[in-house]
Amino acid sequence: MKKYLLLLFSLLFLNPPSVFADDFSNFQVVDIGIGDSLLDFMSEDEIVDGIERLKDLNRYSNLKEPYKFLEIIVPRENYIYDKASVFIKNTIPSNFTIYAIRGHKDYIKDFDACIKQRDQIAKILTGMFPEVKTDKSIEEKNQGTYDYFNLVGSKVIIDIYCQDLKETYRLKNGFTEGLTFAIHNKEFREWRLNYK
Repeated sequence: MKKYLLLLFSLLFLNPPSVFADDFSNFQVVDIGIGDSLLDFMSEDEIVDGIERLKDLNRYSNLKEPYKFLEIIVPRENYIYDKASVFIKNTIPSNFTIYAIRGHKDYIKDFDACIKQRDQIAKILTGMFPEVKTDKSIEEKNQGTYDYFNLVGSKVIIDIYCQDLKETYRLKNGFTEGLTFAIHNKEFREWRLNYK
C-alpha cells in the first residue's frame, strides 16, 4: 500500500513508518506516485492539452535535452498545494509513466516562513529515514536565491526547496515564489541537472 505524502501541513501529522529504510519510492504527491500512469488520473486529451499549454514556455531551454521530459499541470481539487505538476518522458508512443511529481506552495515575499516550513518537513523526513543521505545547499541563479534540502534514496530523490526571486524579475515575468516539494527518479534528476 502506498504511503501518502501530502506536502506541508498534513505532512506534519504523519506517523513515521519504520519499515522503509531508504526507499520512499511509494510516497505520493496529490495521490500520484512515481511509476504510475498519468492515464489513471487524466484522460489522454487532457494530457495532450496540458502539454500544449506549457510547451511554448521553453522553461527547460537551459538543459542539454530540453524536451526529454514534458511537464503537465495536474488539476487541483482540495489540495494544499497552490500548483502541482508531473513529468512524463517525451516518447512516441508514450505510455504516460510518471517520472517526477512536484507540488508548490506560494510564499510571496515571505522567504523566512518558507524556510521554516521547509525545515519542519525536512526534520520529519530525516526522522522517518535516518539512513538516507541528505544534502543542503544554497544557490544564486535566475534572479533569485534557492535554498535546497535533498534526500537521496535508492530509487528516488526528494527535493524540498524555497525560492526567493528579485521582485522586479518576479513581477515582470509573472512568476511565483515559495516552497517546492518534488519526488523524482534518478533518470529525471540526471536530466534536470544536465545543463548546457
